[in-house]
Amino acid sequence: MEHGHRGLELTLVLGGAFSDETGLFRAGDLEVADESLGHVPRATDDGPCLCVAATDAPLRLRALVPRLLQPLFRI
Repeated sequence: MEHGHRGLELTLVLGGAFSDETGLFRAGDLEVADESLGHVPRATDDGPCLCVAATDAPLRLRALVPRLLQPLFRI
């Protein structure tokens, strides 16, 4: 899902891998995203990707439906 940030987002890859505009992240890697980054993280083709993400502010979602659901899921 394409999104931006209003604060920091820390994403720790527990298994698998994902890539976005900043590079490739594999198990054990930590991506740090701030307000300057708008991105579309995607799992790599070799299988599912399991991550834990922590944010200190709500995301800036680009698409209408996710923006409408954002208050419900509190992301």
